[in-house]
Amino acid sequence: MRRLVFMAGATAAVAGVAVWVRRSRGAASAGVPGVLPGRIGSWVNAYLDRPLHAAIAGLVDLQPDDDLLDVACGAGYFLAESASQVGHVAGVDLSEPKVGLAQRRLADRIAAGTAEITQGDAGALPFEDARFSAVTCSDAFPFFPDPDRALADMCRVLRPGGRAVIDMSPTVPEGTESHRRRGPGGEFWAWNDADVRRMMEAAGFGDVAITHVPGTDNRFLNALSRQLLGTDEETIVAAVKPA
Repeated sequence: MRRLVFMAGATAAVAGVAVWVRRSRGAASAGVPGVLPGRIGSWVNAYLDRPLHAAIAGLVDLQPDDDLLDVACGAGYFLAESASQVGHVAGVDLSEPKVGLAQRRLADRIAAGTAEITQGDAGALPFEDARFSAVTCSDAFPFFPDPDRALADMCRVLRPGGRAVIDMSPTVPEGTESHRRRGPGGEFWAWNDADVRRMMEAAGFGDVAITHVPGTDNRFLNALSRQLLGTDEETIVAAVKPA
């Protein structure tokens, strides 16, 4: 969700960003809302996502014998930098340009047969049932048009006992209804924790744990996030597919 905050801040601060916003909206119109375009956009995403990626990697507790799927993998930074010790990794993303960037970033592992990157929809993952031991998703889930379907498919591709760690930011305080919002990157969901838990359990997950972590290590962006989104925290959900 930092990309949303960054986009809003840049739009407000720099008049010349209009061209960049148009490109971002073009990505949204192609079915990929919230995506910053090109190599520069991918680098910005990766830079802002460092604390989030560290938190997700810690919660999912990746091991060398894991078979990991990163949903909405973008340019592949999480797989390359936070999952280098994992025996086999896979990434899927709706954006064809991002898939190309990820394939180049992981070219050596792809050539060695320990990684695969493919274009696909989070709601119809192009993998067989019970394929993976772990699934992650960062900085994308609130933009999915059918989040319940995406969760159900993540559960489907997990083995019994498999772990899922998903960034569901931003969430809203308890007592506030979950709702759709509009930002510079397109429409996105903001859920309360109770609805997050219900969604995970309805998709088939158990042992649901919700963690709130600082959004970034940048004080300005955290302040901007509080102003625009009402929170400077990331909401990360960890769960297990029952054995």
